[in-house]
Amino acid sequence: MRILILAHTGESLTGGGTYQANVLRELGKRHTIKVYESEADLEQEWDIAHCLNLKHLDPVLARRLRCPLVVDSHDYYWVRYFHFFCLDFPVRFLLQQYRKFKYRRLFTRIDGMILHGQYVYELFDHPHRYLNFYYGLDYSEIESRPWEQKENLILFVGGDYFRKGIHRLLRALPLVLKSVPDARLMVIGNDYGYVKTFARFLARGLPVQFIYGMSRAELYKTYGRAKAFVMPSEIEAIPLVSSEATMAGVPPILSDAGGNPEIVLDGRTGFTVPLDDYELLAERIVSCLTDRELSERLVRQGREFLGQFTSDRMIDRLEEIYGVVLQKGKGAR
Repeated sequence: MRILILAHTGESLTGGGTYQANVLRELGKRHTIKVYESEADLEQEWDIAHCLNLKHLDPVLARRLRCPLVVDSHDYYWVRYFHFFCLDFPVRFLLQQYRKFKYRRLFTRIDGMILHGQYVYELFDHPHRYLNFYYGLDYSEIESRPWEQKENLILFVGGDYFRKGIHRLLRALPLVLKSVPDARLMVIGNDYGYVKTFARFLARGLPVQFIYGMSRAELYKTYGRAKAFVMPSEIEAIPLVSSEATMAGVPPILSDAGGNPEIVLDGRTGFTVPLDDYELLAERIVSCLTDRELSERLVRQGREFLGQFTSDRMIDRLEEIYGVVLQKGKGAR
């Protein structure tokens, strides 16, 4: 099959970026693929076009495609506004309204919408939507360490700090320090300047290190140093970073919002905590920092759970979706 890939250029540490790298690597083993570079690519014959992230889909390009188009959407905010604490919530609200208008119009150009996780799947009402939970994650470069070589380090990984709940983690951190005085938090990810400034203000007096730039290779080495991965997001789709943490031997602790309970099974493969329960969040962090048996059990069971999401299953499912879309043809409704 000849597949034209519409993809974002440059490395991204987000879930969408990880998914893109996995698809390009694995799909190219079975099919002839080409990442779109210029209009000259549109003159060639393609069986199908696949945009790996809805937010990178150019409306003009979507109109000019002569073959069926399938698109991945990894996020919820194209279709619904969720309010949460952040400095720029009026801008977010207006931007979401614009995005909703823009992408609703784009929906008519999309012949298959691929959605990741049941939570996101149920938010969309596209007439041709398909569920694909098989990310085909490649953990070969992730480095783990035995318990005795780990630090009392808590990791928070990702941009969009306040959507991912950094303020909630900072509120729980003093409670953690009462039980584990040498615990410290490392925040890895970038954000707007005013957001970083405010986050640093909230973290004043606490053992928190902010790292605004880190390659995926370096991140994969850093995971293994920690004893807990924490991301109490206000809203979330499917956080792949929590899976990366598990494979590095670090139990994940997430909020119970959005699609988090689909990827972390509370008490079995990590913990999910209600958003406003700071005491329970702190208690779970302390448990992961101090209880070796618990930590290793969560990681072991987490790896078993994640073992079902193989590269082959991911590509098998994509091929199924391609087949259905091709049978219906471009523009079929």
